[in-house]
Amino acid sequence: MNSQISSHIEQLLTQATHKPLIVGISGPQGSGKSYLVTHLLDHFHTTQPNLKVAGFSIDDFYLPHDKQAEVTANARNEGNWVLQGRGLPGTHDVELLQEVLAKLRAKQPVAVPKYDKSAFNGEGDRLPQSEWEKFDGAVDLVLLEGWFTGFRALEPGTFTTAYFTNWPSSLVQKHKFYHLQEVNERLEEFHSVWDSFDYFVFFDTDSTDNVYAWRQEQEDELIAKKGTGMTKEQVRAFVDRYMPMYVLYYWRLCRKGTAKKGKNLKVRIDEKREVLSIEVV
Repeated sequence: MNSQISSHIEQLLTQATHKPLIVGISGPQGSGKSYLVTHLLDHFHTTQPNLKVAGFSIDDFYLPHDKQAEVTANARNEGNWVLQGRGLPGTHDVELLQEVLAKLRAKQPVAVPKYDKSAFNGEGDRLPQSEWEKFDGAVDLVLLEGWFTGFRALEPGTFTTAYFTNWPSSLVQKHKFYHLQEVNERLEEFHSVWDSFDYFVFFDTDSTDNVYAWRQEQEDELIAKKGTGMTKEQVRAFVDRYMPMYVLYYWRLCRKGTAKKGKNLKVRIDEKREVLSIEVV
C-alpha cells in the first residue's frame, strides 16, 4: 500500500504546475495514517534527497495547555463532554495552521509547532518555539495528516436531520444537540485548510467499530512497554467521545473525499489494515 501511494505522489510531483504540492491525509484513529506519513518522509528522504518535504499532524496545532484548560473548564460548566480535553474541533489553533500553510505555499520561512501529549500528566501542551520544526523557504511537498482531516461541517438543516434521525441509543444523541452543534460550527473553521489541498488521501474502513480494536491494540502495546495503560472499559469510553464525529461526518467523507473530483485517493482497508482496494475519486 505505502509503495502504491508514494508512487502516486511521485507522479503528482512530476505533473505539478506549482510547488509545494499540499497533500491531506486522513483516516480513523489507529488506521495507519501517521505510519503512512512516516513512510513517505523516509521514502522521499532516501529516494529523492534533494526533495524538501514537510510532514506534520493536525495534532501539532492543539491549543497550548492554558488555552485548552479554559476550553475544558467552560465545557465542564456546560456539561459538554466532547470538548473536555483535546481532540475534537474547538481544541485547535486554526489560525496558526492557516498561517503555516500560507507561508509554506508562499515559500516563506516558517516554523511548524510541536505538541507534547505527555505534558501535564497527559493533558498535553505545545512545545516552546525553540523546539518547533523550521523550514527556511522553498518546500516541494507538504503532508498534513489527522483523524478528522477533510471532514466537512453540515449545513444547519442537514445537521438537525442527522442528529434527530439517529437512534436515541446512539452515541450521537447521548450528547446534547447544541453541544455537537458547537463542534459542527468549529469544524467549519477548517474548510479553508481542506480547500488548500492539491490532493487528498483517505482511509475508508469497512466499519468504524474497528477504531475500538485499533485503539485497544495501541493501549496493549503501551502496557507491554510501560506496564500501565487504560483498561478495556476506559478505552471504549475514550473512543466513545469521538464516535459522534464518525457517525455524522466520516461516511460522507468516504463517498467522495474532500478535494476536487479526481484529486482524492480512496484506500479501503479492513480491521487488520489490509488493503481491499485503491481508487481515485
